[in-house]
Amino acid sequence: MKIWELSVKRPVFMSCVLVSLIVVGIFTFKKTPIELFPDVTFPVVTVTTLYPGAGPSEVETLVSKPIEEELSTISGMKNIRSINRESVSTVVAEFNLDMDIKYAEQQVRDKVSGAKSKLPDDIEEPVIRRVDPSAQPIMVLALKTDKKGGELFDLANEQVKPLLEQVSQVGLVEVVGGRKREIQIQLDRNKLLHREMSVVQVAGSLNNSGQNIPAGKVNQTKSELVYRTLGEFNSLDQVRQAVVNFYGNDVTTRISDIGKVVDSLEDEKMRAYLDGQETVFLYVYKQSGANTLEVSNNVHKRIEKINQEFKKQYGNDFAILIARDTTKYLWANVYDVVESIIFGVILTILVVFLFLGSVRSTLITGLAIPVSLIGSFVLLYLAGVSINMMSL
Repeated sequence: MKIWELSVKRPVFMSCVLVSLIVVGIFTFKKTPIELFPDVTFPVVTVTTLYPGAGPSEVETLVSKPIEEELSTISGMKNIRSINRESVSTVVAEFNLDMDIKYAEQQVRDKVSGAKSKLPDDIEEPVIRRVDPSAQPIMVLALKTDKKGGELFDLANEQVKPLLEQVSQVGLVEVVGGRKREIQIQLDRNKLLHREMSVVQVAGSLNNSGQNIPAGKVNQTKSELVYRTLGEFNSLDQVRQAVVNFYGNDVTTRISDIGKVVDSLEDEKMRAYLDGQETVFLYVYKQSGANTLEVSNNVHKRIEKINQEFKKQYGNDFAILIARDTTKYLWANVYDVVESIIFGVILTILVVFLFLGSVRSTLITGLAIPVSLIGSFVLLYLAGVSINMMSL
């Protein structure tokens, strides 16, 4: 039996099929991720390496070139270049389009690991990342409070950030702006010369003495004792009294003898303002493949809860404000497409009625269009395609 014969001779059966298609289509629509752009992966991998205190020329010679030489041996490499700034080296490796980006990233990691022996000892661990257009913050939050400086940063980093990271499908929360608390040791140059000491020697002594180090264990008959040396500093006075050298083999040299300890803030590199008031931004990133709208709704709920709890502790001046929410643009795109679909359906029904002059034919057309649209979400879900401006 052909499909048109089945439709005419079995109307109840076809009605059940259409209703089932609508129900499954609505179900899959709720399960399908909604994004602004489709999931597009560019075959580009970046290697970012920090070399504190080095100039651009030293960064290029000592860091970027050895990494470039190692990466150039990877098959499928299309282009490689480096961006060298003060203390920062960024090597950009671009591969051919047919290259598997996961395999390329693993090859880059292996090559960078092999190049570590050629790099300076003072560099920090290289950060290897794929260029992902979707790896952008979905929300930017601003912290409004009467606290300033280090207290403002600590509040955002130690209390607010962990609560936001606990939200389902939130991948990362990054604190931007503010200044961390920093204990500075300001040495007197003349006193160092008098005691024949260098800044490197002082820094090395503090690094060795300011740690808790395991000292071994002793096995007894029924128990085992574990010993450790307690050298970690817990106050400024402990730093001031730290011994860094013995002058003349018998006179101790403490930090207070060659300088002063100051409870300060790190050098300011970035400022964040909202409505002319100093603040701290929190960038919220979602996990890969997560539904942007669902993550945004969960973050909104968590913000309301945090505001209620923290206002009891810090007063009514505390508030987490939403500086930017990308879901607004997403909803605007969805609404625009839905509006176009509605107008298209209405005009189609009107044209069919004017040309055929039959209410029954017009009714059939009017029902077929939404059924086909809703049913198409089943195919999108099965194909793993998100609802975005291209698929819509």
